[in-house]
Amino acid sequence: MSLNVRLTPARRVILVIGVPLVLAMIAFGAVGWSHIAIIQLANGHPVGFSRTLSLPASGQSRLTVSNANLGLRPGAGSRIRVRASLYGSIARPRFERRYTARGLSLSPYCTVPVGNCDLNLQASVPTGLPVTATDNFGNITASGLSGTVTLTDNSGNLVATGLAGTIRLYNPYGELNASGLSGTTQLSSNDGDINATGVTGGTRLRDSFGNITVTGLAAADVTATNNDGDVYLSFSQVPKTVTVTDSFGNVTLVLPRGPATYRVHAGRPPFGSRSITVPESATSSSVITVHNSNGDITIKNA
Repeated sequence: MSLNVRLTPARRVILVIGVPLVLAMIAFGAVGWSHIAIIQLANGHPVGFSRTLSLPASGQSRLTVSNANLGLRPGAGSRIRVRASLYGSIARPRFERRYTARGLSLSPYCTVPVGNCDLNLQASVPTGLPVTATDNFGNITASGLSGTVTLTDNSGNLVATGLAGTIRLYNPYGELNASGLSGTTQLSSNDGDINATGVTGGTRLRDSFGNITVTGLAAADVTATNNDGDVYLSFSQVPKTVTVTDSFGNVTLVLPRGPATYRVHAGRPPFGSRSITVPESATSSSVITVHNSNGDITIKNA
């Protein structure tokens, strides 16, 4: 039996529009299923390896890391020891290293664009030697270091605990969290918050578009500068000199309760309020200076 189907103008329009549409839907579905299959494969068993390096410190420890998280702690001896744990999806990560007069440079990276990528480096550095570490696109975690410690993180978070000596921590585009710092301390950021507790010694704080929050301050001299964020400083001991400058945020100083008096220089902000409730004296050796343009100033006892 033969079946003759007459192609009317309407049927021709349906064929012209419908066939490409059906083919496009089939292709889209195939691409979607392929993408799902790749992701499922990538999220399966990780592929990777561990590696250990040991290099002389040559009087100081200098590390530059890209694409990986870096953990730092003090170690015995006079060598820098690094343990790399590198795991990726589908293919093994690459691990590039260079050792020059400028220090040790480590650059692990994953070779596929999908799936999980876990790149971690743990480094121990000689106790007491100057430490300089820079991380790009990873987090830095440092604990127990002493001496001259300079840590810089870009596009990651920086966490430091129990550092002593001359401390410089800089994280322009991420969170900076610190505790138990003693000595001379500089904490700087550009577009992230600074959070610290238990800070002893001369302290310099600088931010531009994040908040500065420091509690447990036992520093005699403190300077804090911000542009577009709040400044909150809570002292556990009476300071000698405190200077705070802000432009578009609130400034709050919490001073220890007790008989101490303060020589306060803090005019009323053009666009904000001013509240000072600590005991004041024009002859006090504890000087508090606050400048603010567009925010409140609050100076009070705990």
